[in-house]
Parts: sequence; C-alpha cells; structure tokens
Amino acid sequence: MQGLSYASKKKVRNLLSLTFAYARKMEYTSRDFTGLIHIGRNRPVNPHHAISKRKINQLWKLVSTVPDVDLVLILIYTGLRNGELRNLLKSDINRRQKFLRVTKSKTAAGIRIVPIHHLIWPLIEKRLASEGPYLVNVQGKPYDYSRFARTFRRVMKLVHGEKHKPHDTRHTCATLLDGAEVNENARKMILGHARQGVTNSVYTHKTLRQLRKAIESL
Repeated sequence: MQGLSYASKKKVRNLLSLTFAYARKMEYTSRDFTGLIHIGRNRPVNPHHAISKRKINQLWKLVSTVPDVDLVLILIYTGLRNGELRNLLKSDINRRQKFLRVTKSKTAAGIRIVPIHHLIWPLIEKRLASEGPYLVNVQGKPYDYSRFARTFRRVMKLVHGEKHKPHDTRHTCATLLDGAEVNENARKMILGHARQGVTNSVYTHKTLRQLRKAIESL
C-alpha cells in the first residue's frame, strides 16, 4: 500500500477485514490475516498552519485597495469553510442582528449561525451591494473551488503567505478563539464542529450574545 494516504490505507484494511469476515462466514477459510497489516501512524501530508497576526495586519492594510483581500479576512473572522462561503446567499445574512446563517455544509453540525465581527461587517455590506444572489460571485454566479483557490493564492502571495491553503483560515480562527480562551462549546458552535448532547438548530438570544462575545474576542 505504498504511496497511499493513511486514510486510504485504513479503508483498504477495513475492506480486507470485511472480506475475511465474509469468507469465514461462508466457510471458505478459518483464518484472518488482516491483523498482520501495519499501516503506520497518521502523519498529516499537508498540515495546516495558522496565519500569523502580522500577515493578518498586512491583509487589513491591503483590503481597501486590492480586490478579493476581503475574502481571506471574512474567512478568518468567521471560521467558515471556503465552500460554505462560496455557497452563502445574500439572503443568509441577517442585516439587523448582523449574523450569517450557514445552510449548506459538508456536515450536519456545520449548519449554524455565526455572528459577524464588527471589523468585517463593512466588507460584508460591500459584498451585499454587488449584483447576484450570492455573497461572493462573478457575474452573478458563485465561485467554484479552482477559481477561489487561485484567488486565495494571489492574495496570500502579497503578504508572503504562499505556504498557506484556504483551510488555514479556518485553522487561524480556531487558534485565535483558543488564544482568547473562548470556551470549547462556543468554539464548536462557531466552527460547526459536532457537539454531544446539544441540538445545533436551537439558538436562543442568550446563545447569540455568547457567540458574538466569542467572535468579538478575535
């Protein structure tokens, strides 16, 4: 299994285990050799790196003059996955209470409400004034991943952040929340991580206030 990622090796081992289990059930064999398969430790191929505060400050200096710098800042200050931002409709933005609602996510826990930090609210408002139903769009159509990735690389190159990938913005948000000592439950609600024993769809006014306080700590 040389050349495969850890996740792929694990899937192959699980498939072989199921195959041997079926073979034993059908009495084709009484043995199972999957215990002899060693896939090693899980070593991330592309580990994520938080974007430094110095680079974030540089992005703020560029945001008023360079197109699309706002996209990186919005991701950092919301913790959204880039796909969640790309699918975000203008109708998902609550202007009065200044929060956004994620309605399309890769996980059930990702369906959530995220208060909008006061620093990025002007960036959101500018996007709301553009044409089309999507917050981030080109000629009214949402960005696909390849276009977004190219845009991200172009922006990050301006602050010597070529090593960073789009998901690093989410890792940055998590790191900043942790540094501000935001409690674990609030962090999970903002980032859309699964929480045991809590219904994600229920948000009280108190919860929104708590989440806003957490977001404003960034």
